[in-house]
Amino acid sequence: MNPAGRLLLSPALAARYAWLCARSTTTPRPRDVPFGAGAGLDPDRVLIVGAGPAVGWGTSSHSVALPGRLARRLARRTGRGSHVAALADPTHRVPSLHTVLGDAFLENWDVVVVTLGAAEAMTLRSPRACARDLDGLVSALLERTRPCARVVVASTPLADALGTFGVQPTALAERHSALLAEVSAGVCAEHARVTHLTLPGGGGAEAVDDDRSPGRAEATAELYETWAEALSEHVAPLLHAQRARIDSPQRARSRPQPEPTRLEAIAASGVVQPEPEAAFQQITDQARALFETDGAAFNLVLDDHQWNVVSTLGSSTAVPLSESFCATTVDADEPFVVADAWQTTLTVPRNDIRFYAGYPVHTAEGIRIGALCVFDPEPRDVRGLPLDALRELALDIERELWRRAA
Repeated sequence: MNPAGRLLLSPALAARYAWLCARSTTTPRPRDVPFGAGAGLDPDRVLIVGAGPAVGWGTSSHSVALPGRLARRLARRTGRGSHVAALADPTHRVPSLHTVLGDAFLENWDVVVVTLGAAEAMTLRSPRACARDLDGLVSALLERTRPCARVVVASTPLADALGTFGVQPTALAERHSALLAEVSAGVCAEHARVTHLTLPGGGGAEAVDDDRSPGRAEATAELYETWAEALSEHVAPLLHAQRARIDSPQRARSRPQPEPTRLEAIAASGVVQPEPEAAFQQITDQARALFETDGAAFNLVLDDHQWNVVSTLGSSTAVPLSESFCATTVDADEPFVVADAWQTTLTVPRNDIRFYAGYPVHTAEGIRIGALCVFDPEPRDVRGLPLDALRELALDIERELWRRAA
């Protein structure tokens, strides 16, 4: 039976679902860049896809929704940096996620979290159809991620999934939601690198009409924090187990990426242009002030030259790779620091730059296209350098790139 036919079995359920659809047009949700970052270096990368909790219903920013809260929780648990992005939309359903993911490059993600929304439970969708669709999705994800990357399927208690809309589920819908969670757990159990997590319930946000109610906002914030804590507790051990393997996604990211992949990503970004953007200039100015250096720049690494998107020194926009420190920075997924280029045994340019510190700048899919760097004509004691802060500024550039692409 199709979803519409199933809804006819319960007029009350049909009314609730119609109310939910209407509420979704007025309920707040984030419109900003869909990723959060936890402080630290050597970041783990987690991608959240789907609907429901991934969308951020009832919040104004992804920083206080699931990506930001999970990123901060993971960083505290692991002692490393974290990068949590969301590919989410209210219309995302398991069957459509194949199209949504399209040609997305998934090999740079350590864990992909699939969040299941409320629509299937509210429309009493067939458990068999849900199982078939979910099995196809996780199989496709396993094929497109690295050999030991993990997939986590997260089911959400229906009362909490609907609470951010001020809607309470019927007993029939709650029973069907629990059934679908059991079905999802069974599908996950059939795949070695897939786990299932039922997110803990927070009792649901208060069913009030005013989305701006302080009580409602507080309950929603607490709910996302509860979900982030549960996911971080589930995901952190998976990341730990990955890092013990020689074929881990983290080690793969530390190796040079294919040049054609980088060049295609740069071309798609549209950043190479005659006039730099003010936002990029402001970020490089902040980097220069933070490190108290003569210069700072955001550079792209092309096939035979480095393109200075912005530079506080106003230097030439094109620099041969033989004179580029950033060409080395993009070879790994970590900061590259040179205390004194004239004295080091590293293969670096011998020019007017003696001190250099750079952090890679990535596309949304984790492809390194260039670097944010600071440099000086004098050598520097590099002990205690605020490299975490350099990463944060590089992330600010990545946020600008996301905004441009949106």
